[in-house]
This record gives sequence, C-alpha cells and structure tokens, in this order.
Amino acid sequence: MSAALPEWVTFPRAEWTRITPEEAGLDPRGFEAFIASLDVRGADFGGEDHTGERFGAVLTRGGYLLHSWGDPDYRFQTASMGKSLMFALVHLAAADGLLEIDEPIRRRWTGDGLLSHEHKHLDVGHHRTLTWRHLIGTRLGGVHFGGFPMELGIHWAERVTWAGSARGVETMPGVPGWAKWTGDPFFDCYSHVRPGTVALYSSAGTWRLAQALTAVFGRDLKDVVDERIFGPIGIPAERWEWPTGGWIKDQVNWYPTIPHSYTYLDPPYEIDGNVVRSGPGWVVISAADLARFGHLNATGGWWENRLVLEPRWIRGHSGGNRSGVSGDRRHVTALAVVTTDGLDHPHSTWPESFIPADLFVGPVRDRQEGRRS
Repeated sequence: MSAALPEWVTFPRAEWTRITPEEAGLDPRGFEAFIASLDVRGADFGGEDHTGERFGAVLTRGGYLLHSWGDPDYRFQTASMGKSLMFALVHLAAADGLLEIDEPIRRRWTGDGLLSHEHKHLDVGHHRTLTWRHLIGTRLGGVHFGGFPMELGIHWAERVTWAGSARGVETMPGVPGWAKWTGDPFFDCYSHVRPGTVALYSSAGTWRLAQALTAVFGRDLKDVVDERIFGPIGIPAERWEWPTGGWIKDQVNWYPTIPHSYTYLDPPYEIDGNVVRSGPGWVVISAADLARFGHLNATGGWWENRLVLEPRWIRGHSGGNRSGVSGDRRHVTALAVVTTDGLDHPHSTWPESFIPADLFVGPVRDRQEGRRS
C-alpha cells in the first residue's frame, strides 16, 4: 500500500464492513445532525421513476461503510458517470503504448470506411488536430475541447443547447455560434471548430472517443475495465453492465420526458468484431459497487499493495440523473450515488469530502477484523 496513505486505511472484502461515526473518527452528534438535515429520496430526472427504494447511495471512510441510503444494491444506469472510466481508459492505453495523449487521434484511427460520412473522418477538416486529451476533457469537470457541439440529440434538433445542469434539462436558446447546424444530429456529429479553441460539455465527443479507443485496444472496453480496474477492486464482471452505443441509440424513451436523446450515436457500433460501449456513460451498477471505485479515487489509485491507476488519471464524475462517484484523498472518504436526490455533491468538479470538514475529529479506529495485511 502507498506510504502516503494513513495506516488505518483498509479495503473491503466481498462485503463492506460497517462502522459507527465515532469509529470513523467523526463527531457522532454532529454527523447525525448532518445526516438528519438531508432530504434523501429517489430521483426523477427525465421522467425516471425511482420511488419505493429504487435508488441507493453509499458513504465510506477509510475503506469502511459509514452510511447508506435507499438500497445500496439497487442497480441502474448512472448517466454520465461512465466518463470517469473513459478518462482512466485513455491512461491505460497510453501506459500500454497504444497512444500518446497529445497526439492527433488520426495517427491511430481515422474511421475511414467505418464512420457514416467522409466529413466525420478523423483525418479530415478540424479533426486533423483532434487529440485524445481534447475528448477526455479537463481533469475537473470533464469539459471537452473537441469541437463537438451536442449533448442531447433532441436539443440539437430543436436548435437549443444543453446548459450543463445536472438537476434538469435546462437549455440555452440557439446553438453555439461556431457550429454549423443542419438540424440532423446524426449528420452533425463531428468537430465543427478547431479543437482546443472552445469548451463545451459534449457526450457526442465522448462517443467518438469510445470508438477510437475500441479500435486502438482491439478489445471490448468493458473487458478492459473488468481486467484492469473493476476486477482488482472486487467488482465481478456479471455485477455491472455497460450498454453498447448501438443499443442506446434505439432507446427512444431512454428518458421518458426527453425522447430521442441520443440520435447522434452514429456507426461504427462494432470494430474488428468488438462492440463499441456507450462511452458517454450509462454504466449500470449499484452504489455498493460504485463506492469501491470511489474508494480507489480516495486512495489515489491504490488498492491494497497495487497501484491500479495513477493518481492523475483517476477521477469521479456526475450523472445527470442524480448519480455519481467521488473520492476525497485528504480524509479518505468516498460517496457513490445511484439515482438519488438530496445528496448534492459535484463529484468531478469538487473532489472534497461530502462530509463537512469540521466533523472530522480523528482517524478511523483500528478495526483488525476489517484490515488487510
């Protein structure tokens, strides 16, 4: 284990070990008052129905379960949370020598003969300078610089722009002045401006990243995550799912009140026999398992005596349907949320503890039954 981690940090086995606030080094009365002040319930983003315990959230410290809401084992799609996996996958590909972060993507994959239109090819137009870093976004916030102007297809067709709210579907009138607009999200899914010159949150850009990464790995990206990230931290392959982009595009009512959301998801949906996962997000997972990835964030990428991901290439992310994951390295806490309202925490943009700082009064107590040697 990293020497930088406190000696009281542990790692969950098959199940999380629960501890009390006092054992977690917190002011117990203050923590209980903080919890009591929250109005936690199932979310309803885009018409989703998560009433009746069909939601879950988990709060941990030091590798122990501190508190949970709803059903921690409830599994549902977590919207944009999957972008945190894409961030890590780019690092793994770079570590394997499959790409260089700041090189043009066209050097590894152009999409020629696979993308639906020539103007989308990554060696044509503005794509010629499009790098991997442009599409993964900044470390905090996930803002993209690839020049892809879309977040939801229905908004593009209606000539409005997603305003970036994780609470609802707020939009701004019109489309970005630098973008060309035909009204067809499928046709318009490409870099409209020189990459690196404008910033806009865009799941459309992350879809192109998923295709390119599938090509350079030559593997199903879910298999890579299972082998390199989730497997080592105790999340079995059968306990989570990552829908394919080809399947998502056909889900007209994915969000009941926002139909036709992902009409920009264009081919290829399979590359060299490997399906292309929906890189923009929609990972189906429980809060109990997502909290393991949160704990990996909190330890700076360490799991027991193994560095699973380098600290600079691991981050949390929020999903618009009130899902998300984050880890705080100062106090070694993690928050994992699946379709749960009332737990406001901008995971990727504010990697600090969800717990108020004044409630930490000491380290986690030594619990030998939960420790690993």
